[in-house]
Amino acid sequence: MEILGWLMIILTPYSRENPLKISSDEYEKLVHTNEKGWSHCDSKEEYLAKLHYLRDGYIRGKITEDDFLKREEKIVVGYWNAGS
Repeated sequence: MEILGWLMIILTPYSRENPLKISSDEYEKLVHTNEKGWSHCDSKEEYLAKLHYLRDGYIRGKITEDDFLKREEKIVVGYWNAGS
């Protein structure tokens, strides 16, 4: 989806009522934020962007299933622990 020259990334593709869309620039910024470790996140958008990035990498065969599962667990548990 492109809006006014900005590529929009849908972080919640299965949410019909509350889709969360961010610009590709914001997505890249969130995905590459890693001051406290890559799986640490400061916002819901950052958690979802990193989860989206991780799943895309797995689908494309860039990481193994074992590595994917470990990283996904860190992100999801971190989100839950933060009080999602």
